[in-house]
Amino acid sequence: YTIKFEFLGMVRKNKLKADETSALKKDFNKEDKESYEVLKVGHQNINQLLEEAGCGVGTILYTLGTFLLCCLHGSEVVMLTIVGPVVKCHWNLDSFSLSVLQMSCNFAMMCSSGLTSPLGDRFGRRPMSLIGAIGVTISGILCAFTKAYWQFLALRLVMGIFFGLGIPPAVVLSGEIPPKRYRALAMSG
Repeated sequence: YTIKFEFLGMVRKNKLKADETSALKKDFNKEDKESYEVLKVGHQNINQLLEEAGCGVGTILYTLGTFLLCCLHGSEVVMLTIVGPVVKCHWNLDSFSLSVLQMSCNFAMMCSSGLTSPLGDRFGRRPMSLIGAIGVTISGILCAFTKAYWQFLALRLVMGIFFGLGIPPAVVLSGEIPPKRYRALAMSG
């Protein structure tokens, strides 16, 4: 997409050139002209702006957070596989009940991933990924305090819903915000 920038809010201290004052919608006095320099971008597309901006701290932190959210999902699957025999013995579960427990998070994630695109378009990708990360964290902590199989199963379903709401928009956004040369690296998390 090509975006036309008549005036960006990028202002640097120093001086303001006389021909660039038309980009501003108000008049400046002499002191203002000497103390500010406005950078007018003109016609550029978003990729050119991202290339010029480079990777900032926010881009790196968001990409790292996405990577950690994906690692959290992977570790959740591995941890339940490790503690599965203990849970089976403690709650006297049969193999089918344990299998349902183990696949419940991924099933809920698969079902809720279909909601990600419309909700991400309506509310934004960053809020959706933050809601997902917070929901996964809270439901994961609550899983540690369950006393019964059905509580654990319900919380794992909730955790899967939040994984499905959080991971897809986080991965897409982490592939959109860095410059082109870093996108493959950001998406590989």
